[in-house]
Amino acid sequence: MRDVIPHLNYLAVLVTAVVGFLLGWLWYGLLFGQAWMAEMKITPEMVKEAQAKGGMAGDFIKGFVFTLLATFGLAALIAAHGSPNWKHGAAYGLFIGLFAPGVRKLNDAVWEKKSCKLQAINVGHELVFYAVLGAILGTWR
Repeated sequence: MRDVIPHLNYLAVLVTAVVGFLLGWLWYGLLFGQAWMAEMKITPEMVKEAQAKGGMAGDFIKGFVFTLLATFGLAALIAAHGSPNWKHGAAYGLFIGLFAPGVRKLNDAVWEKKSCKLQAINVGHELVFYAVLGAILGTWR
């Protein structure tokens, strides 16, 4: 792994992280935002209150940093194991997404008594996130 990291395409990692961050906005905003907020018991008043207290810029910055780190890790794994095309990259990303953050989120949900609907939204995001990022990283050398 040590040998792979210096040779990563860091522009590809950055651009892919931006795509992943935007995918999160799409997933938890336009596609499943209302359902996710309902399952999390987040009300519109709570959102307005958070915005009134200085907004969510800090949360977005932290979210992007974590997305960048996840993308870096996936890029290093794909580079170490090789991916001849987008299909292999997507499959690799899907595998990682399911068996790392996906399963961990399911474990957390058991103990936190999260609904099946919320679990589906959250784990679905991880699967799509890692598959899309894997496809991009598998294509972009």
